[in-house]
Amino acid sequence: MNLPTVLVACDDLYFSLRIQDVVEKLGGRVRTVSSAADLADGLADAPVLALIEVGPGGQGDWIHAVHYARKFTRGVPIVAFAAHVDTAAREAAQAAGCDYVWSKNRFMAELPAVVARYLAPPADLEGCADAPNALVEEGLRLFNAGQYYPCHDALEKAWMAEQRPCRDLYQGILQLAIALHHIEQGNFAGADKMFRRAITKFQRLPGRCQGLDVTDLLHTSRRLHRVLLDLGPDRIGEFPRTLFPTLSLAR
Repeated sequence: MNLPTVLVACDDLYFSLRIQDVVEKLGGRVRTVSSAADLADGLADAPVLALIEVGPGGQGDWIHAVHYARKFTRGVPIVAFAAHVDTAAREAAQAAGCDYVWSKNRFMAELPAVVARYLAPPADLEGCADAPNALVEEGLRLFNAGQYYPCHDALEKAWMAEQRPCRDLYQGILQLAIALHHIEQGNFAGADKMFRRAITKFQRLPGRCQGLDVTDLLHTSRRLHRVLLDLGPDRIGEFPRTLFPTLSLAR
């Protein structure tokens, strides 16, 4: 069973145990990292949430790792926390691209709510109960026809026209389409990046949205990404096209 992952970088044993307890009670799992390099790798694997202790003064490699990893992980929410008096650490975390930067006291108060929010997106996410519009249906048709770049264009138009949270569905599918396009073109780095971004989008959505099985989309994206990583850039031409998915709507 693939439990949603919360990435944790924290030297304080009390905080680490408290985080693990909250995450596991809410149905997730913790991946603990102890170095900046592991933090960057962990962020690139698209956890549903990252919790990072920073300080003192924002020094060290943690902030640099966040800044570096942000180009792969724009959609991964990052909460940084530091001592109340360490304003320099909090300012550095904010500048590096963390979404929330809290004192330790506030972090402990917010922890259950913020973990719950990202582990389980609301089932009634706005727009997900609707039927897909004509642009989305055209994007799905093009996806299933293997016309991945035209699929991207159709879904990008749908995404730009939609302001509700359901727009993450359109962006996730178009990113999955471009990942498959990159595989066809032999572009390992491009496929890797797009799989990670698609996974991040699908994690924000409920299990079903606009007639699509998002849980299956998420698992399929993770499975394809793992095949890509196992092959590596030198063997991307061996990626089995039979694994390329088709998307169907529940009527």
